[in-house]
Amino acid sequence: MNMQIGIVAGSKSLPLLLAKRISKSRKFTKVVAICFKGETSSKLCQYVDKCLWVKVGKLKDLREAIKTQKIKDWVMAGQINPLNIFKKSRWDDELKSVAEGEINFCPHTFFKAIINHLESEGVNFLDSTLYLKDDLAQEGVINGLSLSDETKENIDFGLDKISKFVEIDIGQVLVVKNKTVVSLEALEGTDNTIKRGFKIAGPQTAIFKFARQNQDLRFDVPVVGISTLKLAKRVKASCLVLEQDKTIILEKEKFLYLSKKWNIPVIGLKRS
Repeated sequence: MNMQIGIVAGSKSLPLLLAKRISKSRKFTKVVAICFKGETSSKLCQYVDKCLWVKVGKLKDLREAIKTQKIKDWVMAGQINPLNIFKKSRWDDELKSVAEGEINFCPHTFFKAIINHLESEGVNFLDSTLYLKDDLAQEGVINGLSLSDETKENIDFGLDKISKFVEIDIGQVLVVKNKTVVSLEALEGTDNTIKRGFKIAGPQTAIFKFARQNQDLRFDVPVVGISTLKLAKRVKASCLVLEQDKTIILEKEKFLYLSKKWNIPVIGLKRS
């Protein structure tokens, strides 16, 4: 009997990467994806055995779609736009019930409550990096570029700040220049945080992306891709610092090739 695994698939290209990695490492595994209308790329259907579509905010439909597949193990991959958290008009009664007891609607708190609710119904969510170990940032200067003394100083300064910032569950990105924090991520996302940092401080900012110390790896793992790298080039960033073993690099080989070509050091570090 073939193995089966499910993907609860959000937006962008992470679900596609995950589907490819599962197919490569477990060739006879049937993969089913539950996708969100207006969020998930239809390209995902090319890489899985079946796609089921539900609307954002319809937790009952999501739970029932999972139940009909009779698959125990699921992986959550890809983002649901955090701004949808505030669109309560889209919520069904089941989601309202789950959210009712939450003290805040920070993404980590909100999505963890949803996963815990689904697991109470017998679903098992796996570590979302389980099939993506080769795609994680590793230790050191990953693309082999040298660091200036000024960049090293900003990295040391920023590492302490990002290690503290992510613990208050606001965002995952911090931008530093001249040993000063110039922008922090909230709901606007990585790229808008970088743009704001450039608008405030100009070129040569150091960009950090980290997870919480006790990040629930079933969801919301930090991810960077080519689009963010192109933006780092445009703002003439001094470096990109990623949390070692916790940040996924999409199209990693191409990402590292381009970052080296564009002279943007990519560094994997553990929190201070």
